[in-house]
Amino acid sequence: MQYINTTFAYGNGPFSRIVDWAIAINDEIENRGMQRLPIVVPLVYPEKQERIIKEDISSNTSYDSLQKHSAEIWFDKAQGKILARLMFKEKDYSEYLRLLIKSYLQAEKDIQKHLDGKREIQNLEGKVDIIDLRDCAFQLGLNNRIQTGLPNQFYTAGGSGPFNEVLKQAILDKEITLDKKVMLEVLPIARRMIENQAIIFSNEPGVFSYDELRQVHKNEVHTPPFIHFPKPDFTKLAGKGIYLLMTGIDGVRESGIYNAVSELGMLVYAPRFYIDNLSAEIRKKTIPLNPNQINNPSIVAQYARAGWSTIWLSHMAEKGFITPPYQKTDDPEMLFNERVIKKLKLGVIIKDSSRDSLEKALQVAQTTREYNQGLIQKYGTLDGINYSAKKVVDYLSRGIKNH
Repeated sequence: MQYINTTFAYGNGPFSRIVDWAIAINDEIENRGMQRLPIVVPLVYPEKQERIIKEDISSNTSYDSLQKHSAEIWFDKAQGKILARLMFKEKDYSEYLRLLIKSYLQAEKDIQKHLDGKREIQNLEGKVDIIDLRDCAFQLGLNNRIQTGLPNQFYTAGGSGPFNEVLKQAILDKEITLDKKVMLEVLPIARRMIENQAIIFSNEPGVFSYDELRQVHKNEVHTPPFIHFPKPDFTKLAGKGIYLLMTGIDGVRESGIYNAVSELGMLVYAPRFYIDNLSAEIRKKTIPLNPNQINNPSIVAQYARAGWSTIWLSHMAEKGFITPPYQKTDDPEMLFNERVIKKLKLGVIIKDSSRDSLEKALQVAQTTREYNQGLIQKYGTLDGINYSAKKVVDYLSRGIKNH
């Protein structure tokens, strides 16, 4: 039985977006009269990963899609355990790179061995089955962290840019003070991660949108934001406020944003799973709200780490975007993302006054509509997931058999 394999980088956004992409491809396959394929997802984050994927499909794809196709999403626990070895868990990015130097080659051997046989998987409905992982029709990767050796690989940076390019830029960048010797040692590993890609999808805006001199790959295709357009939500909320959305990556700092919001007579909203991890004092000031409700008229801005899922969500919903400044121990991508945010006026980086930053973010939000219209004129859509899904099926249309 043929299937779609998925692989992805660290954090909550990558595994959510890759499932969105696989579902969009299955929709396109079905629209062309062919049979949908099972989607195999490495279970890197047990407990929360299943919950977040369900929430994401219900809010960003459709509840109907979850009802109809939940049986086609399968979790591979063993593949997830191997991939988890290569995820960013430390606060110091140099330590993460050292982890790759130490662990990558063995992890690659282990995952390729795992994929070369029949293995047990379990779907969203709890059904357990055995699948021959050698029957992969194609693989979808979002900012890959491993080379699986599977056939027909398609890659999207998810806004981040190919890992090897991020490292090359970071090595040359004077503002990056991380261990450059370690980066050079990781560079061949990073290149290996994205070898033999049929198509490399780069998203606009993305990490290198500030760099007009960047050379594109021969097999590179540009797309709009790699996210579904956030559905409007008209739930009546307690009042106007800012949405606080942190990622699954450790080390994100809090700021004086609570006081700034209070000074402007607004409220703070956040996902329940985030509020539960706050101190008792801060928890009292925060109102629970599901992430799929950010496109609500009462939400005027978002405070989040400068990952592309959150940046896109803000400018597509025409909300202000505020992010803490790059830390010298963080992923260099965050610094490059800051430059894009500033150049394209997609948000504000907090430097001194949280209140000033919030006020500026609200002003910037007024200009994002014009930017979005430019993307629509260029691509015909703001939805890069559906856009790239059609490109993948076009590429594979002669190879996918009705079975």
